[in-house]
Amino acid sequence: MEKVRRKLARLMVVSIGIMLVGLMAVLGAVVYKSGAGSGVAETARATLELPAGFSVDDTAVSETRILFRGAGEDGGQRVLVYDLATGRLVADHAIDQAN
Repeated sequence: MEKVRRKLARLMVVSIGIMLVGLMAVLGAVVYKSGAGSGVAETARATLELPAGFSVDDTAVSETRILFRGAGEDGGQRVLVYDLATGRLVADHAIDQAN
């Protein structure tokens, strides 16, 4: 009976050891993944030149573009779209409201 008890105790120690190693691996993976994105990222900087007399009423941002909606110097509504990577104007649309 003592021989069987020793085998069971050894099996329990081995099982607990394997479970602890597995738990450590999972926790290590979680810490690694959570720390992977916390590196210092460069901040994109650009100076966008809006047309003279343009007043911004609203903005919208997508992954690669920023949209400015507002009034031009003549009072007409316009939409300007800039590319965020280059800082260049890619679209300038006038809004004509038909009555």
